[in-house]
Amino acid sequence: MIRALREVEGGLRLLVNVWLRMPALRRAPVRESFLRQVYFTGVTASTGVVLRASGLGALIIAFTMQVLDADTNLAVKILLWVVLREVGPLAAAMVVILRTGTAMSAELAMMRISGQTDALRRMGIEAYDYLVVPRVAGVMIATAALTCYIQFLAVAGGMILSPFVIQASFTELYTQFFDLVAPVDFAYSILKSLMFGFVIALTCCYHGLNPPAFTPNGVPQAVTRAVTQSAVAVLTINALFAYLVFGVLFFGLVRAVA
Repeated sequence: MIRALREVEGGLRLLVNVWLRMPALRRAPVRESFLRQVYFTGVTASTGVVLRASGLGALIIAFTMQVLDADTNLAVKILLWVVLREVGPLAAAMVVILRTGTAMSAELAMMRISGQTDALRRMGIEAYDYLVVPRVAGVMIATAALTCYIQFLAVAGGMILSPFVIQASFTELYTQFFDLVAPVDFAYSILKSLMFGFVIALTCCYHGLNPPAFTPNGVPQAVTRAVTQSAVAVLTINALFAYLVFGVLFFGLVRAVA
C-alpha cells in the first residue's frame, strides 16, 4: 500500500515536471530525440500491423452479416463502433506498450542502474529534458498516428475484402460507411489515443528511472511493472472515455443512468 502511494506520488510529480518542461522540445538535441522516438514507435511498427488490421475489418463485417444475419447498414455500423471508437486506439496502444514500452523502460532502467543519468546531471544536462520529455511527446504523437493507420487499414480492408466472402458490394459498404461516420468518432479516437500515448510513456519513464533494485535484476522488474501498469491505465482510460462520451461501458453492456 505504501509503495503504491509512493508510485502515485512519483508519477504525479513526473507528470507535472514533464508538462512544465515541454518547451524544451525547441532545443535541437531534444527535438532530435523526439523525432527518433516518433520513428521508432510509429514508423517501425506500421509494417507489422498491415495484414492484421486489414483482416480485422473484413472479419467484423463478415461475422456480423453471416452469423448475426445483419444487413450492410448494421454491419458497417458495428465496424464503425468497434474499429474507430474502441479497437483502433486499443490495438495501437497495445502495440506501443509491447514494443516501445518495454524498450523504453528497459533502456532507462539500465541507464539509471549504470549511473548514466547521474553522469548527465554532472554534465549539466537535465535528465527530464533529454530523456523524458522527448519520449513522452514522441510516443503521444506516434500513438495517435498509429491509431489512424490501423483504423484506415481496418476500414479499407473491410470494404475491399468483405465482398469476396459475403453478398455485399464495395460501393454499398462504402456508401453506408460515409453515411454513418461522424467527425466526433475521429476526434474521440484521436484524443483517446493521445491520452493512451501520454500515460504509457509516463508510466514507462517513471518505472525506468525508478527501478526496484539497482542491480541487473532491477531491469526486468522495472519492465514488468511498466508494462502491467501501462495496460491497466490504458484500459481504465478507455472505460472512462466510453462512459463520459457515449454513456456506455464494455461495448454497451453497461449504460449511464439518465
